[in-house]
Amino acid sequence: MLCLKSTSVNTTLMDIKTIFGLLGHLTSQTSIKDLALALSELMVANFSGVHVVVYEIQGGRTEDSKRNCIVGLDCLQMSPSVYLHEEAQYLEAYQSKEELNWSDQSGLKHLVIPVELYDRTVSHLIVASHPYKEGNALDLLQGLLRIFTDIFRNIHEKGYDPLTRILNRQAYDQIVTNIAYSSKKSQLIKGVTKSFSTIAILDIDHFKTINDQYGHAIGDETLVLFAQTIRSILRQEDLFFRYGGEEFVIFVKETEPTQNSLIVERCRKAIESRRFPQVGLVTVSIGYANLNTAEHPSDSLSKADKALYYSKQNGRNQAQSYEKLIAQKLLEPLEVQHGSADFW
Repeated sequence: MLCLKSTSVNTTLMDIKTIFGLLGHLTSQTSIKDLALALSELMVANFSGVHVVVYEIQGGRTEDSKRNCIVGLDCLQMSPSVYLHEEAQYLEAYQSKEELNWSDQSGLKHLVIPVELYDRTVSHLIVASHPYKEGNALDLLQGLLRIFTDIFRNIHEKGYDPLTRILNRQAYDQIVTNIAYSSKKSQLIKGVTKSFSTIAILDIDHFKTINDQYGHAIGDETLVLFAQTIRSILRQEDLFFRYGGEEFVIFVKETEPTQNSLIVERCRKAIESRRFPQVGLVTVSIGYANLNTAEHPSDSLSKADKALYYSKQNGRNQAQSYEKLIAQKLLEPLEVQHGSADFW
């Protein structure tokens, strides 16, 4: 979410005191946005002709051919998105997880640094172009970008659950904010659809019994295997969060209406058919609802929560749609009240 062009003509190499001051400023940031702004100020003040973009890596589909692809989205939405299969150097850095340097025909230098997370996945690519061919200025620029990469990685990791390695509640809150304040339901970024059509809540049935009977170590293993199983069913563009404890939330990327229920049901069946070590059979109850742009995502979450409650009160191990339950008159329509939802 970073795009910057340095127009500074200051080519004087920074002294040690200044360098330490800048590093301290970078390490004091607590959000990606603040860190990006800090780096922007650093580049503008101390380098000439430098252009940096931080691309968030996501799975997606092109609108024209519906082909699966890996897309890089500029975190600040100031530069066009890029398809990695169209950018050989970006793809090489992403796949190798190593820095890549090259020069274009004009002599401009380019550097790509992949942000590799602790689970060995690459979350972002930091792409820089600059005029420096050699010398202290080049060393300093590369060193600062590498330090920025480490800080960026640490801040980004805060959005992931350390046990299951999926997105956590903090990331969920941020996504909800982004959806709530988006001016368009369907944002097309170079042909990649960014909207979501369904929200689902998943609750592992009788999880407390698993912990009580087999211990917390087996309980943790169950959570990890549960998350891995669901993640393997979902598409790359769907978002999967550990909301808390044994409760999970899914944002389903916009699809045909009938596909949403099929995706959710596949998740339920995948858990039911898997045998978990020590525990054996594990099941999950699911409630889901449409994401309506006329209401806040927390309202849709409350509807999905109501469908989840129906699932758990009527036999568990089932996936129920809020809208279908309303149509069948099995639920009373929810009187929406803004706020956080409770889970059972």
